[in-house]
Amino acid sequence: MKIKLLTAFLFSGLALFAQQNKTKKIVKIQGNDTTIIMINSRIDQMDSLLTEEMKNIYINDSSIKRVDVFIDTTIVGDALIGSPSDTTQIKIGNMKIVILESKDLKAMDGETPKGQRKIIIDEKVIIENDDERIVLNDGKDSYSFEKGDENWNNMDNDDCSGDGNPIWAGIGINANGFLKPDKQFPTTNELGFLTLDPAKSIGLQVNFAEKRFPILKDYLGVVTGLGFQWNRYALEGAYDLTVVNDTLVGVNTGLNYSKNVLTSTYLQAPLLLQISTNKNPNAAWNISAGVVGGIRIDARQVQKWESDGKKNKDKTKDDFQFNPFQASLMATVGYGDWSLYVTYGLSDVFNEGAALKARGVNAGILLSF
Repeated sequence: MKIKLLTAFLFSGLALFAQQNKTKKIVKIQGNDTTIIMINSRIDQMDSLLTEEMKNIYINDSSIKRVDVFIDTTIVGDALIGSPSDTTQIKIGNMKIVILESKDLKAMDGETPKGQRKIIIDEKVIIENDDERIVLNDGKDSYSFEKGDENWNNMDNDDCSGDGNPIWAGIGINANGFLKPDKQFPTTNELGFLTLDPAKSIGLQVNFAEKRFPILKDYLGVVTGLGFQWNRYALEGAYDLTVVNDTLVGVNTGLNYSKNVLTSTYLQAPLLLQISTNKNPNAAWNISAGVVGGIRIDARQVQKWESDGKKNKDKTKDDFQFNPFQASLMATVGYGDWSLYVTYGLSDVFNEGAALKARGVNAGILLSF
């Protein structure tokens, strides 16, 4: 009986001892300097402590050349199958530590020194591997390596497809005007009842869909999409517009209009060639040029005036001989989400022979989303 009790006591002591401190170490090698960090703790606390030590090394010293992890009681290895020799994966229980090294590792916030390593410490890191590409996804960023390419690229998950950053979807506001086919601005005598108040003649673009077809990864591509262009032409004179025998006619009412505007709305689609200087949308200059086509979906005249102390409003919906189809040249230049744009009509604003032969021209600013 004593022997059984003694044996049970010894096994209990061994079990208790197993729950006590284990020693593991992290060896940091930087140039010719070597730093050894010893970790003494219970085995069930080791993973979290090791994670914190690795994070501290990475955060406090961005110029690490090499980090080796020695774990006395846990298997170290599981190197990426088919991965380059400078990539190491370490698995500790459910935790994964992936160390990436590249001759030219680039981060979203700028370039990092050549040869620096990137450490990923996350239980949820996903490793996809095939014959042509390796992707490591830690739930926030994606690191991809393609066969034959020595560079590792750190980019947002949405940017891994090479779709770049199309500059079309967004809200834009612009000044509206007319330009004669000979590229001259029409005079007041030529405009007649279509003489505009430039300060109040504005346009609005609401572009809700976009798609980019890459030609050269994130740097060169063709952009298309859908959107609305709303044109507002503020008339200076007291003219009421009407259509007589397919001709736009202005009748002077003699009223003092507080608002007298002619509007047109087009559903439009672009075909633009776009150049971007950086795969990071927030740090890229973007230049695009091409053609925008549209189809008229609305036109109206809105008037407001006051008579005998009474406020009056009139709204007339008609085509007002606006061209049912629209084609314009468009050019944009911008940085990040902001772009300046100009358009010049390839087609006349109004139907042939219905009114002044003029092309639409506008310039404005676009906020992309």
